[in-house]
Amino acid sequence: MDNSLMEALATVDLPARELRVLMAIARQTIGYQLETKRLTADDIGKQTNLRRDVTSKAISHLLERRIIFRVGGSRGDIGIAPVREWSFFEEKQPSLTETKTSHSDNIVSLRPPASETKTAHSLLYTKKEPLLTLSSKEINPPQDPVEPPKPDRKTPFGMAQLLADNPHNVPEQLLADWLTQRKAKRAAVTATVWSTVNTELAKCAEAGITPDDAITEALNSGWQGFKASWVIKRLSESAPVQAPQSSHTGFAERNYTDGLIQREDGSYAI
Repeated sequence: MDNSLMEALATVDLPARELRVLMAIARQTIGYQLETKRLTADDIGKQTNLRRDVTSKAISHLLERRIIFRVGGSRGDIGIAPVREWSFFEEKQPSLTETKTSHSDNIVSLRPPASETKTAHSLLYTKKEPLLTLSSKEINPPQDPVEPPKPDRKTPFGMAQLLADNPHNVPEQLLADWLTQRKAKRAAVTATVWSTVNTELAKCAEAGITPDDAITEALNSGWQGFKASWVIKRLSESAPVQAPQSSHTGFAERNYTDGLIQREDGSYAI
């Protein structure tokens, strides 16, 4: 490892876990004579025996202090930044109390103070990409789960709607029985279904079948659907069969004594 880098590691004020992460990155890049290498938080966690979330926070903090750099986005290759660009001490946050201050104030910076645009914590160092105005917490922001839109509830269609649109004046009891049968068969009743039934009832009326008889026949047959042709066929099959009329008729009206002479004993003769 370069002497200047070793001296910088001995001088920079870093928490132990961040120093372990930095040493692991140096081992995988400088140790193999590479400038950058694709390293995930899981890869570094295995080498440092740190949890993935701890490793991710350490990487973000090292990026903020420009000790390491990343080429590309949040999944790009990682490398050790030049020592001259390191932020050797972490600036004191205004919200910290006196008891929470660190010893980093006593560390002497080895480089001239940078301008305000270079010390902003919201800038991530990169060699090949422009600086990003994102905080370390926004590198991988949590995504809210997208809930699928709820389907619109269908307008209920029941007895009130049937009675309101009842051109054939079907009795309410028959309508209630028809609804019960449809529900038992798990068949929905909608305005379209009822309009189709009314059309078929009109065909039954043209065939001389009353709407009451048609609905009654559908209930007795246990039909889920309703067709006028079904009702007409069923009623024609169940109609009583009339006996054929004989061609030998008129015997009762015939006068069999016409032209005969009645005898004294009451019989007739020619």
